Amino acid sequence: SEPDPTSTPSPTSTPMPTNTSAPAPTATSSPTAVPTNTPAPAPTATPEPTATTEPTATPEPTATTPPATSTPAPEPATYPLEVMDMAGQTVVIPAKPVRIVSVSPTATEMLYAVGGEAIARDTSSTYPAEVADLPEVGGAYSPSFETIAAQRPDLILVEALSQARFLQPLSQLGAPVVAVRAASLEDVVKSLRLVGEITGNGEAAEAAAQDITDRITAAAEPLEPGKSALILISDADRNLYAAKPQSYPGAIAAITKLSNPAADLPDVGPFPGFTLLSGEQLFTMNPDFLFTITPAPPPAPRLSDALAAVPALSMLQAIANGQLHELDLQIFLRNQGPRIAEAVEAMAELVGGSS
Repeated sequence: SEPDPTSTPSPTSTPMPTNTSAPAPTATSSPTAVPTNTPAPAPTATPEPTATTEPTATPEPTATTPPATSTPAPEPATYPLEVMDMAGQTVVIPAKPVRIVSVSPTATEMLYAVGGEAIARDTSSTYPAEVADLPEVGGAYSPSFETIAAQRPDLILVEALSQARFLQPLSQLGAPVVAVRAASLEDVVKSLRLVGEITGNGEAAEAAAQDITDRITAAAEPLEPGKSALILISDADRNLYAAKPQSYPGAIAAITKLSNPAADLPDVGPFPGFTLLSGEQLFTMNPDFLFTITPAPPPAPRLSDALAAVPALSMLQAIANGQLHELDLQIFLRNQGPRIAEAVEAMAELVGGSS
């Protein structure tokens, strides 16, 4: 599939990292070294990365969801309308948009969540189902400007972080270009309200934002803090990367009250919001939960299976206790946006169902 610009860059394969080895045992530590004759699962080639983002820092998420607040009903939009988008640019909307082209899965889901519709989409926008029959304008990371122009749009929606370099060339097409963002729950709510205001669907946007907040609060409220978790992905060189709280999946873990042992490590490698993790660090952190995300489609092996296949890793408490879980690529990484509530509910079920 075409790359999804809304997510952290996806690796090109799903092998077991070669740098995962347990430290030598001591009188007080249980991990033992990974045998040198224990091969990791062979890397499996996958299609082009499904996402790439610019290395832009994202807002620090909070460990709990914002309390529900009473928001006054939005005033009906009057045009021309001047807004500040999620890329920090002031955009003038001359009239109510009727020919909207969305060039990002995040933007597409935002638009439909507030009751809007697009006339064309990028190839990675596949949700909701009704967008499947729309004309395509190229990949989210490789849009065709000529095809977009041919749609005669009166509004173009993009994602602020990963598609920043497209803002200037798209603005030359004669239509307002508005950027949304979904690096956190706060971003999702703000972006929904922004799209709702622009399209004249302010009330629907408020309803969608409230529904998401209510669902997240209901899912997270019963959870008890005190457990730790790492969310892992792997790259083509079989390195492991752990999601930090600044990443989208890391923010979801924070909402479910999980502490993050990798929080203070520096960003390293091609994944903004992620840090390179060695085998020694994995054993030292020894989290209560291990979550994995595999960007490569089947039949590529799942990263969770690759980790479980390494005998030495069975001594990690998460694996020993059956708390190694594969997360859904779409809702936890690729399609960041209004389905954050679905992701929180899924993680809360895994965390809350453990003993």
